[in-house]
Amino acid sequence: EYKQIIPVVLRFITSQGRMKFVRPLYKALNFSKIGNQVAFSTFKENAQFYHPIARKMIACDFKSGPEEVVTKEKRADSFVRTAMIVGGVAFIAALVFTRRK
Repeated sequence: EYKQIIPVVLRFITSQGRMKFVRPLYKALNFSKIGNQVAFSTFKENAQFYHPIARKMIACDFKSGPEEVVTKEKRADSFVRTAMIVGGVAFIAALVFTRRK
């Protein structure tokens, strides 16, 4: 494995947010012997920089610890789903009650 490339890769993945570029590099670092710990710590430090979908997919690529990063995102998704359901029920109820008159 080529140790000199790791700083270059880390600089790129912390400055570029596109999943199609960043995810394969995180995977390669994660599966390498010398880049495994660096990849996970770099991801944890920069997770908020990435798009939520990219963040979730990259977190799933790591075998240990993706729940730490995705927990806040899951809570937000749950809140949005609940709000949409409540809003939909209220809308349907409003339609039903206004048509009865």
